[in-house]
Order: sequence, then C-alpha cells, then structure tokens
Amino acid sequence: MMKKLLFLLFATTIAHAQQYVWTQKASLPGSSRHSSIGFSIGQYGYIGTGYSNGVCLNDLWRYDPVSNSWSQMATLPGVGRYGASSFVINNQGYVGVGQTTSNALSDFYKYDPVTNQWTSIANFIGLPIYTAVSFALNGLGYVATGYAPISNYVYQYNPGTNTWQQRANFSGIARQSATSFVVHDTAYVTTGYDGMSGLNDFWRFNQLSDTWTQLQSIPGNPRYGAIGLTVNNNGIITNGGDVAGNYYTDCYQYMPAINQWLTIAQFPGVGRRHSASFNIGPDGYISCGVSAAGVLNDLWELSQVTSVNNPLPELQITSQYFSASKTLLVKNQSATAAEVTLYSLSGSKVAAHSIPAGEEYFFQMNDMAKGIYLCRAAADNSQPFVTKFSVN
Repeated sequence: MMKKLLFLLFATTIAHAQQYVWTQKASLPGSSRHSSIGFSIGQYGYIGTGYSNGVCLNDLWRYDPVSNSWSQMATLPGVGRYGASSFVINNQGYVGVGQTTSNALSDFYKYDPVTNQWTSIANFIGLPIYTAVSFALNGLGYVATGYAPISNYVYQYNPGTNTWQQRANFSGIARQSATSFVVHDTAYVTTGYDGMSGLNDFWRFNQLSDTWTQLQSIPGNPRYGAIGLTVNNNGIITNGGDVAGNYYTDCYQYMPAINQWLTIAQFPGVGRRHSASFNIGPDGYISCGVSAAGVLNDLWELSQVTSVNNPLPELQITSQYFSASKTLLVKNQSATAAEVTLYSLSGSKVAAHSIPAGEEYFFQMNDMAKGIYLCRAAADNSQPFVTKFSVN
C-alpha cells in the first residue's frame, strides 16, 4: 500500500516567472586554453586562438547546438595568439590583434563562414594591443581598452571602407581584461584590471554621441577576466578572478529597462577567468578559461526559460513514495527521447537523465536537502518547460 506522500510536485507554477538554467555541453575537442576569442554567426558558435601550456594557438572551432558537436574550421592565417579581439558584422567574423609569447600584434582578419576562408583586412591603427574588449554596433566594429600598455583608447572599424578610426576615449579608468555585452544596439563595458587591482564599475556607450556614461556598478567583488553575455535581451556577467588568486562563479543579470542588476543562477562549473563566450539565439555559452587547477575546455549553456504548466502531455511527471524512498517519476510517452534535468533554485544541476521513447525513469531523492527545485524537460525537439517541486 502506498504511504503518505512526502515528496510533492507543483504542476501549477507561476506563469511567466523567469528562471536561468546552466547546462553542460560537449567540451571543445581542441586544446584546453584561456584568453581565446568567441563569436557567433547564424546558428553556430565559434571559439579560436588562445594560450595553452606555453603555446599560442591559431585554430578555429565551430559549435553546432543542434547536434551538440564541434567541427574544426580553417586556421587563422596570422601567427598564433592569445588575448585577441573579435566581433561580427553582416555575418562575417573579424579577429585580430592579440599577443604572442614575445610581442603584441596589429594584424586583423575577416572570416567568411560560407566559404570557410580568411581574408586579411586593414591593420589596427592603434598601438599593438591585447586583452581589449570588442563588440559590433550597427555595422561598425569596436576595439577598446586593453594592454598597449594599459589603455583607455577606443577604435572603430568600418568594413565598407576597410578603415579604422580613433573615437573618444573610454571615460573610465584605463584597463585591460574588461568585458562587454550588447543589448538593443547599446554596448556596455565593465570590470577589468587597472594594473593594481580588479574593477567592478559599469559603463554604457552611446554610439551616436560617441560618449560613455557610468551606471550602477556590478554586484559582487571587483574582478578581471570576466565574461559578458546577452541572454534574451539582458546582459549577463559571470566568472573572473582577482589578484589574490580567487576565481568567481557568481552571476548577475543587468536589465537595461530598469537599470538594475539582479543575482541569478550561479555558474555551476569551476571558477575561472579569461574564458570565451558566444550567443546562439536567446542562449549564451561559455567555454575554456583558466582556473586554480589549470586551463579548461568545457562548454556551458545559459538559457532563460519560463515556468509554465506542462505543455507536453506526453511527458507525465509525478511524485511517489515507495518503501520510504522519495522519488520523482517521469513517464515519456513521446516519439523521441526526453531530456530531463533537475536543478536547485541557484541553478546547480542535481540530476539528469535521457529517457527513451515509451519508457519511464525514477529520480531518487533520498539525499536531497529539503527545499524547492526545478525540473526542466523537453521532448520531440519542443521548447523546454520548467516546473517547480519541493522536497519535504
């Protein structure tokens, strides 16, 4: 006879309540590395260059989120480098500057994903530079700050004329190893290293007036080598480290509409700095970097989902109590495998399982602490849904 339920699933959740979820994906098959470049074109993400065990790299890898797989692409024609800059304009990737084991660089290249070919473009007109921030706005590319030595210069690239132009200086303290993100054609720059310590100030760039405005600093500790992402039209800052050797996993969302920072799901991977990032659709991705244990090649996806009632009747999720064992039963009556992952409210993954079509699976919860958790499920290539449940 079934005993009294101790494990409850709330099938009815708060409509439109936003949740962030981190999911680990296939690791980069190339060398583990830090200070590499990341960008996205269409439905693919790209990571290349970087520093690995004394070697400066010039390889390029393409990530396909549909197959969760990597493919090696054409090698950057310049020398291997780390701390390079990259941006995307009109579905063309632009990569350049950076540092070798002996000197900084000024060369720049354009990547065509259709032909998988690189073309040399006009050299960067500033001093040779590395660990700068870079972004694209309205068909123009920007490279700002960086080490040449530590700089607050800003340069703009026009692909129509293949020319660089110096713009108004960045208004904050000169720095390197800062990060940036773009929301609604507006660029934001934050964190970095000023030669003595990490930073947490936050700046907005107005392209029309060529001016910078200081906004509310990011929460958390000052840092450098952090990562910026754009997820569903919100800015995300995570990772980074400080001069004391700390590596951070806290994660913050910036909402431009209300000019506020919110703490969101903590990054579940190892703390790191000088990672690479890209966006595919509404999701953000982080890969590689350097941690206290060494260089990395793992890949993490950050997605924002909305908690709703189960829109997929073929996925039945029920809670049961058998032989004093707390369980979550998922029955998959869809035509394809269902991917089901359980998370804490902080975003840490608790358990995951792929359930074949027509089968069921019991998640055992005996060792889980009391509290509220999230269950993320998807089947038949459908939009994932999330429901909340409690362990009592």
